[in-house]
Amino acid sequence: MLKVALPLPLEPMSYLPPHGGEGAALGHRVAVPWRGELRVGVVVGLEEGERKGFALREAVAYLEAKPWLRPEEIAFLQAAAHDSFSPLGSLLGDLIPFLEPPLEHRVRLLPGAAPSLLPRGMEALLDWQTARGFDPKLLDYLREAGVLEETVAERRTVRRVLVPRRPPDPSLSPKARAALETLMELGGSQSLTELAQAAGVGMGAVKALVEQGFAEWVEPELEAPPRPAPLLGGLELDPFPPRLEGGRLAERIRAILGLARRERLLVLFPEVWLLQHFAQHLPQAVRFHGEMKPQERRKIWERLGAEPPPELVLATYQGLLLPFTPDRVVVVEESSEAYKLSAGSRAFVPRLAALRARMLSRPISYVSQVSSVEVWDQASHTLPTAKPRLYLLDMRQEQGWPLCGAALALLRQVAEKGRQAIVLSNRRGYSALLRCQRCEWKAMCPNCALPLRYHKGGRTGLLQCHQCGYEEKAPLLCPNCQADVFDPKGPGVEWLLESLAAWVPELPRYRYTAQAKDDLDKLLLGEPGVLVGTTALLRGPTLPELALVLLPYADGFVLESDFRASERYHRLLWSLTDLHPRRKPLLALQTFEPGQAAHKALETADAAGFMEFEWALRHSLGYPPATRMVKLEVSHSKEPVARDAAERLAEVLRAKAQPGELLGPAPAPIARVRNQYVFHLLLKAGEARLNELMAGLPPVRGAKLRLDPDPQSFVGLLED
Repeated sequence: MLKVALPLPLEPMSYLPPHGGEGAALGHRVAVPWRGELRVGVVVGLEEGERKGFALREAVAYLEAKPWLRPEEIAFLQAAAHDSFSPLGSLLGDLIPFLEPPLEHRVRLLPGAAPSLLPRGMEALLDWQTARGFDPKLLDYLREAGVLEETVAERRTVRRVLVPRRPPDPSLSPKARAALETLMELGGSQSLTELAQAAGVGMGAVKALVEQGFAEWVEPELEAPPRPAPLLGGLELDPFPPRLEGGRLAERIRAILGLARRERLLVLFPEVWLLQHFAQHLPQAVRFHGEMKPQERRKIWERLGAEPPPELVLATYQGLLLPFTPDRVVVVEESSEAYKLSAGSRAFVPRLAALRARMLSRPISYVSQVSSVEVWDQASHTLPTAKPRLYLLDMRQEQGWPLCGAALALLRQVAEKGRQAIVLSNRRGYSALLRCQRCEWKAMCPNCALPLRYHKGGRTGLLQCHQCGYEEKAPLLCPNCQADVFDPKGPGVEWLLESLAAWVPELPRYRYTAQAKDDLDKLLLGEPGVLVGTTALLRGPTLPELALVLLPYADGFVLESDFRASERYHRLLWSLTDLHPRRKPLLALQTFEPGQAAHKALETADAAGFMEFEWALRHSLGYPPATRMVKLEVSHSKEPVARDAAERLAEVLRAKAQPGELLGPAPAPIARVRNQYVFHLLLKAGEARLNELMAGLPPVRGAKLRLDPDPQSFVGLLED
């Protein structure tokens, strides 16, 4: 019998091998009946003997002759699901979201079966038919009766491009020559019609190119090659350390380049933009990430399983299950929150990467500008790091808001010298809230325990919740006291753009957020200007003449209900010092806490001192990495129901927990989001104790329970 894992929040299920198939096939993709439809899963185990008490369904067909997962990938998947307290199917769906391809599914009545068995309207099944168009429930009825014959195969669509094969010669007619010259200029054409229109000729001239061998149809590369970049020399570090930090980004790329010359590597990245940046300097690498089409990812997967292994693979988290055994696993920027899976298993990828390396008996290395506290105990090598140019503007003494006088003076210098600046905000609207100065009324979201963000525009402006999407027009008068004096709080991108237009009009202004991006062509050509945006700027293009990075409300990036907030802010500041590959732009921070530890670390260029303090603080409080943590999130649309469910769960855990191992239940930092009241319980203990506490966790009746292993954030909001 087969144990089949489907990409659903379920454990593997038992099926009989396909009728007439080759029997058990560990690691193969297989189509199986599931709730009246066909789903594709993976055979992750085999069982001996017959099941008693109920009849097993037969799997329909294997999709290919070779295994999709090797035994080592299956073992890792099972161990990772256990480590993440997740159903194996959830993790399978997270790591291989492209597992299920479109299917060519054909059906007919089993030869020899009585035609009278066919339900009315299905008489066509006496011959082979495409399953699409027939009622899935009736097909399942025939399947269960054992009279349905089926074939299943992956439906593959081949995309071809017409490309020039050889240069023109005198044998070509003038029109055919014009078509070939156009094709050579374009580099390729998706169709004959497209080429004929581009060249201004008839279809006959274009067809002649193919018939006479001047052009041919080819299957294009799976992904466009990376944009070429200046070649970097490899940085040889022998032995390569478990933890590499510091230096400029180019130096860290050089270190990986040097390592790739002597070891086969799987390099993991938190986001695609960073992977693509590395790929510019590592053109020989195989790339694998979620922005590729599912068909492209399936082709690469099959290619890696059939060909000699590549020397270098650059991947996001979906590369963890690739049928590929590297000499070393490298995790880039391991502390990035983008490594946290936001749904499904909610696993933290660097932890899974360490497990993968350990199960393959391979070393793992972490390469970051600033290492995380979680890997701080690893042996390290620090690349030389220049002291940042930091300017702290103490807002307890400075005048002006949201831009103080000293900040405006810096921006005017940028304009005078024809340079460029970045102004970074943690809000994308006009302000964080709209408040009445007379009675303190605030515009609040009816679905979330959050103020509505104020977006200026039109006659009155717009109030919008950035979490649930609720919006309404901003009032002309206070709904509570009828006053007309509103006081916006917390400067956002729109407010900063308005202030810059008023106080530094000579400096062209551009916006850059995840939702709205201005055309930056002039900035990329080196023309002066200021780019105002959110942290999406960190993933944007490099400004060639960048001289200033200004945070008007730096404290807004650290005021979070999270024990990792200081570390996250510290990492943000260091990343801002590396926005230009060669220059050292001035980093100016408007702050009410100039003595904050992260500021001191930058002033003294002592990232290690900050991290050692965080390490000691976490250990003294029993927080990760001194322990492991799991967040249990209980939610319901009615607050009493959510609270009671959280209390009942806490009672069960208190019976097993030792002092300090259970925190809560307590309302989440944002107690209501999208009309759901949320309560948190935190378990923190060593590995063995945490497994004991999580074992036999009872279901939460009447409310929703979500597990969050190794939580990276406790607020859980979308970008503001």
